[in-house]
Formats: sequence, structure tokens, C-alpha cells
Amino acid sequence: MLKALRLAWHRWTVRRKMDRVFGRGKDPYRYAASPYETARLDAMEKAVAGRRYKNALEVGAAEGHFTRRMAAFSVAVTALELSPVALARAREATTGLGVSFHLGDVRVWDGAGAPFDLVVLGEVLYYLDKPLVQEEFEEALERMAAWAGGRLLLAHGFADPAERARREHYRARFEARGFRLVSETVVSARDGDITPSCLVSLLERA
Repeated sequence: MLKALRLAWHRWTVRRKMDRVFGRGKDPYRYAASPYETARLDAMEKAVAGRRYKNALEVGAAEGHFTRRMAAFSVAVTALELSPVALARAREATTGLGVSFHLGDVRVWDGAGAPFDLVVLGEVLYYLDKPLVQEEFEEALERMAAWAGGRLLLAHGFADPAERARREHYRARFEARGFRLVSETVVSARDGDITPSCLVSLLERA
């Protein structure tokens, strides 16, 4: 009972935050306008280029900016999103592109359609990796690893060496679950007064 309450509370707080952010208007994270976000999405697409995927999953689709790109090189895309505000915009942005959307929390989602030959986790794991729900996070990693029948793409921003090490640890945890590293790159771009960076790691089931 306590575990279920912890997870429900954390899900509510994250969804409330996301709905508040997306409720300010379209593209609050500036995916379409930020040089950094464009560079990050380009690097993610480049990492998985050269192959057509039959069945791809994106966890944390937001407003569908990378979902649209995935639809161009995938026969079918399943997109999971926690915020109903963001999901509504993602549906609109991908009309007619063969994307199936699910509203929900990856920690309790049933993984319908698995195994996927590509699973994309972009800017999502650090929202789940919190001390209060660490047990649930570990269980989610186990399920996501099981869903990935082929390739797994991780992309998470970082601001300092400690955060980068944390992102590298996400990759290492999947390696410990039967994946091998195919490629890894850091993408950075000047965006106003800052220069954000993102670690983009492509893994494949060994």
C-alpha cells in the first residue's frame, strides 16, 4: 500500500508540473527554436539512422517533436506520455503518421506491443530517478530493458561532470542488463547565455 501511495504521489507531482509547463503555450521547451534542442534531436536521429524500424517506442513523447522524426524511419511508432496537455498536441502534430499514443506512467504501463526493435528514452530517466521512488525506478529500468528487443537510444542533458557521470551510469545499467554500446556522443550548442550539453548513447541488445 505504501509503495502504491508513493508512486501515485510522485506521478501526480510530475504530471502537475508537466501540465503547468505545457499549459503556458505550445513548445515551452523551445524544441523548434532552441539551437541546442535542434542539435540534440539531430544527434538522436543521426544515431539511429540507416535502418528502418518495424516497431518503435518513444517514452516521454512531449509534444511529438522527435515522434515525427521517428515516424519517418519507422513503420509503426508507439508513443507514451504522462501529460495529457502535451499528448493532445503530439497527436495533432503527428496526424496521419502511423503513431499510436498512450497516456500514462512508464512505471505502470504494460508495454503493449513489446518487444520493440527501437526504444527511445530522451530526457526522461532523471524525472523517474528520485530517492522517494527509487525501487519503482529500478523496476521500470528492468521492464524497459525487456521491451527493447533491438536498439535502445538514451539522450539526457547535463550541466556539469557530476551530472554527466549520472547519465553515463544510466547507460551502464542497461549494459548490465544485456546491452552493448554501439555509439556515444556529446552534443552541445550555444543557447542564449548558456551552452547546454547532452549525452546521446545508442545501445543494442548483445
